[in-house]
Amino acid sequence: MATPENYEQRDADARLWAHHLHTDAMLFQRGNLFLVAQSLLAVAYSTTAASGTTHAAARVLAGFGLALTAIWAYVGHRYHRYNRAIQRRTAERLPDYAETYTTSRISGPSAMPLIAYALPILAAVMWIVLLIVT
Repeated sequence: MATPENYEQRDADARLWAHHLHTDAMLFQRGNLFLVAQSLLAVAYSTTAASGTTHAAARVLAGFGLALTAIWAYVGHRYHRYNRAIQRRTAERLPDYAETYTTSRISGPSAMPLIAYALPILAAVMWIVLLIVT
C-alpha cells in the first residue's frame, strides 16, 4: 500500500528529474545564444575589416568578441559544474537513470565539456588571431 511518504518521495524524484532536464537544456541553450552572438560579431568584424577604411573598429569588435568569449567560458564552467552535481544526484536517487547512463557511456570525454570549454576556447583563439591580424 502506498503511503504519504512514498508519494512525497515520488514527487521529490519527479522534481529532481525535471530539474535535471532543465539544467541540461539550459547549458545547451546558453551555448547556442553565445554561438549566435559570436557569429554576429564575426560577421560585423569581417564587414568592418573588409571595408578598408579603418581597422580600429575591427579591433574593437575583436576585443569585444574576446571579452564575450571569456564570459561564455565562465558561464559554461559554472553551469557545467552545476549540471554535473545534478547529474550525480539524479543517478543516486534514480537507479534506472544511473543504469542507463552507465551502460550508454562511451569512453572518452562527454559532449558537455566540449560545449562548455572547447567551443569558447576555439572562439578565443579565433578572436586572438583576428586581433593580431588587424
